[in-house]
Amino acid sequence: MPPKLGILAGGGELPSRLVEHCRNTGREVFVIAFEGQTLHESVQSVDHQWVRLGAAGTSLKALKSAGVKELVMAGAIRRPSLGELRPDMWATKFFAKSGAASLGDDGLLSAIVKLLEQEGFSVVGIDDVLPDTLAADGVYGSVQPDDVARQDMDVALTAALAVGSADKGQGAVARNGEVLAVEDVSGTDAMLQKVSDAHDSEKGGVLVKVSKPGQERRADLPTIGVATIENAARAGLSGIAIEAKSALIVDTEAVIRAADAAGVFIVGISVDVPLVYVIAGEPSGDILGARLMAALKERGPVAFAGVGGPKMCEQGLDSLFPMEDLTVMGLAEVLPHLPKLLGRIRETIADVRTRRPAILITIDAPDFCFRVSSKLCGEGIKLVHYVAPSVWAWKPGRAKKVAGFLDHLLALLPFEPPYFECHGLKTTFVGHSVVEGGAGKGDGAGFRDRHGISGDALMLVVLPGSRTSEISRLLPIFAETVAGLTSSHPDLKIVIPTLEKRLGSIKAAVADWPMDVLVVSGDTEKFDAFATANAAIAASGTVALELAISATPMVIAYKFNALTGWIARRLIKTPYANLVNIVLGRLVVPELIQEDCRPELLAAATAELLDDDAARVRQLDAIEEALKMMGKGGESPSGRAADVIMGILQAPPTGGTNSGSQV
Repeated sequence: MPPKLGILAGGGELPSRLVEHCRNTGREVFVIAFEGQTLHESVQSVDHQWVRLGAAGTSLKALKSAGVKELVMAGAIRRPSLGELRPDMWATKFFAKSGAASLGDDGLLSAIVKLLEQEGFSVVGIDDVLPDTLAADGVYGSVQPDDVARQDMDVALTAALAVGSADKGQGAVARNGEVLAVEDVSGTDAMLQKVSDAHDSEKGGVLVKVSKPGQERRADLPTIGVATIENAARAGLSGIAIEAKSALIVDTEAVIRAADAAGVFIVGISVDVPLVYVIAGEPSGDILGARLMAALKERGPVAFAGVGGPKMCEQGLDSLFPMEDLTVMGLAEVLPHLPKLLGRIRETIADVRTRRPAILITIDAPDFCFRVSSKLCGEGIKLVHYVAPSVWAWKPGRAKKVAGFLDHLLALLPFEPPYFECHGLKTTFVGHSVVEGGAGKGDGAGFRDRHGISGDALMLVVLPGSRTSEISRLLPIFAETVAGLTSSHPDLKIVIPTLEKRLGSIKAAVADWPMDVLVVSGDTEKFDAFATANAAIAASGTVALELAISATPMVIAYKFNALTGWIARRLIKTPYANLVNIVLGRLVVPELIQEDCRPELLAAATAELLDDDAARVRQLDAIEEALKMMGKGGESPSGRAADVIMGILQAPPTGGTNSGSQV
């Protein structure tokens, strides 16, 4: 017997169909009906509870009390404004942590699915419960599309894929070769009503409904029912085309009868969009990957597969395995994890070969990514790496090596391309994606208001890294540093922004610090804290660039495992670790690395930034100079990278020496 099913019921006929199926098969079911969304007749004969859409906590409590194990999302939800939503505490936390207010419909639904799974539910798709609702290829019913209709179908399909790539809708209507309407958040019925209101006596035109490229399939698949047929007929349309294997037909027999009676054709069509395989191995790469995916979707229909973290998953990636399996840094630290890493390499190579993507984009994490790419060289898959290896800092011989198997390299820094182009590898400087993030848009005053920090109080942000190994080495040193600073600055406020998954461990670690410490999580809290901090102490890495974008004066620190540090000292040639210093070729941001990573030195460097206005201004002026060199201003780095990728996808094979598609 399958587990008890919970239905999150939106509008339309689909929830009723699910309830009927459960009744016919003897499956236990419980329905969450949303006020102003769910049709009352959908839940009259089944155990249910009405809730306000924003009362997420109430819904979760009801589902758990009812013993629900599996969840399915069925029916359309009209997306309200935040004011209309009136989110409860659970929903408010969700919006703060996920940035959901800025997401499109699919990004929002993907984030909801992930959080429901974290709450212990197994989330399934409609087609898992009702497989007979999934559309098939070919014509349904007796009405056939003619040549004019098929031309309109092509035009509407292009428009529907474009609006889907932007995560704004799933459908479009075309007539006589012109797009009449595209779907927005108000839905298909509202779009058809606009067409109906505007249409004259001329009959014709086609509605096309397709899934969004890379869409979360467990939520909001494109759906048609009898009402869709009736609305299309009123709008004077000759037919409807839906994506085979990705669109739903509610009550197929009734839909066919209605279509035949109205003289409207229904046809299932195959949709071919390029599959982009993306691999990121750490949080910074996850951010780069998510921004690149968003930029690609703006430029055309694409589908995604690969390995990534939560940010990439919000953009539609179903990660092959948890990205955290690859998040190991340092030569000595990798050794204990080597067997698992080698297994993941083999698994990824096999998955790429099975899926046969149009392009493989690997992001940073060279130890993992290059082992995957090099094994796929010559197999007809275009191979691109995003984030050039730092050959100017150590192991310059890597430039020639990667040129032997990559087709294209995307560089973050302006001086990097020549290192690789001299070996025949096409390399494009696109800029550093951190300049387009939310780091420079934080609400500092709001942060202080939320947390009761007065406007004139000195505030220090402490960032001990995201990896467990980093935190274990740096946090004790930062604790002593902060203790020294608070003795000389007794009113200093200490804030530690961290990842949600590290929140509990960080709070436990600072519980015995001799001063109050505010620990927050999520990008919104982090960037708001950056916006109002007087200074920061940070682990070397991407977060240092986020501080730079936020115009937060900083001191950089890092401490490797002893063996890793010993090896790195002999391999690394650049005198600096921080990218601002590297780009400028001079020390602007203090760096206290390895033996210099000591509390008294950190405290002295930080105190200068807290106390000396001139020192802060000098650092921030130099940081702005470096950011302009790294691509700040004009087209976003992710946009530049996406343009390169689209050019590669559209270019014909030219018989290159690497993947067979050198461009």
